[in-house]
Amino acid sequence: MKSLVLGFAALLMSSSAYAADPGVTDTEIKIGDVNILTGPASFIGRAVSVGSKMAAAEINEAGGVNGRKIVIATEDDGYVPARSFQGLKKLIESDEIFALNGTSGTANILAMLPLIEENNLPTVVTTTPAELVYKPVRPSVFVIGARYVDAFYGQLKYIHDKLEPANPVYGLIRQDDDFGVTVEGGYDRAVKEFGVKDGIRLKFKRGTTNFSAEVLQLRAAGVNVLANGGIIAGAANILGEARKLSMDMQVASVWSEDMPPSVKLSAPAGYAYLVGDYVALNDQATDAFDATAKKYLSEGEVAAINRYSYITYVGLKVLAKAMEGCGKELTRACTIEQLRKIKDFDTGGLTAPISFDNDLQLSGTSLKIYQLDPKTQKFTTLQDFTDFSAK
Repeated sequence: MKSLVLGFAALLMSSSAYAADPGVTDTEIKIGDVNILTGPASFIGRAVSVGSKMAAAEINEAGGVNGRKIVIATEDDGYVPARSFQGLKKLIESDEIFALNGTSGTANILAMLPLIEENNLPTVVTTTPAELVYKPVRPSVFVIGARYVDAFYGQLKYIHDKLEPANPVYGLIRQDDDFGVTVEGGYDRAVKEFGVKDGIRLKFKRGTTNFSAEVLQLRAAGVNVLANGGIIAGAANILGEARKLSMDMQVASVWSEDMPPSVKLSAPAGYAYLVGDYVALNDQATDAFDATAKKYLSEGEVAAINRYSYITYVGLKVLAKAMEGCGKELTRACTIEQLRKIKDFDTGGLTAPISFDNDLQLSGTSLKIYQLDPKTQKFTTLQDFTDFSAK
């Protein structure tokens, strides 16, 4: 009788522990996604959603995660941090998600981190690998992607070592925010290590559209190697102003500038700018992804594919791998433990292999260096995945 009572108590404790983690039923696992689905940057959010949708479709078609289908619940934040917080709060309290894959922009994920920590929510960050996200380390947060610091350093190193501009004068223009600080970190490391002339460093407010005064300062300083920390329309406007002044420059850019909408805006300026990216752009891996996408996505969704689709797809695949390791007794604590064990996860070449078994729970510091042909609006790979992080 005593053993029967103890066994019943153990069953109750087990059931209670299992029930403590929402978002999991016998048939489904609900994964959250806070994303930019409205506003000027909505093409990023659409691409993110497409990546999640395709990964979930593939996983579910293959039988799900230990028999459970993945269901995606999405909230639009419009790229506004306060809305990111409210969106995640709704996903946690009303939709009862189990884990999080889409995490919007840098300021947006920073706004969500308190909720993520409070709920011990397994979270894979793929679109904003900013240092502030993984330092200090949050136990349930895992980050895929290179640092902006390394992306800019890597591009400037390629320019210095391979393109070898004559009488180089380096210059920086970046946003006056945390993101801009990381861009300047890569620039600062480059100019000090190369011993080149640091011509000028400029800051601008997020949302600035007119850069005529700033570009005049760049020309006055004699800049012919530019670290362009502008994003999308901002980056294009900087290059457009430089072209008006007939500035001859080598340009390093944010990885957002390899997306088709960004290229369409920037290419008319005629600069064969570089991009350092931790995501593949134009090889067999992306060709295979694009071909498979037609099986699961609508024509409009296929048209929305860009780098953010590839990396979000990878993020959900990694998360599914970790959940699979927990068997039928799926809990957040187990998923986090399994994520910490991820090592050399093969992404089929969409990124460098994924490993979270390090102190920062950060993977994918390797970058490819690409260069735009402004006439064809296509990128050429200049350098394969390389780790540019400081040793």
